Amino acid sequence: MENFMLLIKNKEDFFGLMNEWEASKPTIKKREIKDSDEVYFSQREVAKFLRMSLPTVIAWKRSGKIPYYQHGRKVLFKKSEVLEAMKNSVV
Repeated sequence: MENFMLLIKNKEDFFGLMNEWEASKPTIKKREIKDSDEVYFSQREVAKFLRMSLPTVIAWKRSGKIPYYQHGRKVLFKKSEVLEAMKNSVV
């Protein structure tokens, strides 16, 4: 497998690449994905998914840039809401 680095200049390039990657994955034919199949991330998982530091995710959570759900000490983020927040944010 080739290792290469790609420079992403703006968020449109990023989301274009994400859409290409999503389209290249095999589709699920056994059943439809429902709202109950929503993927939730922890703070660390969001940091890894967005390739940013954990303190940045925490700061964005506190400032309201990324919506989250909290039950006691457990903090969760919906993948779809994280992606939507990144699409709508000014980087």
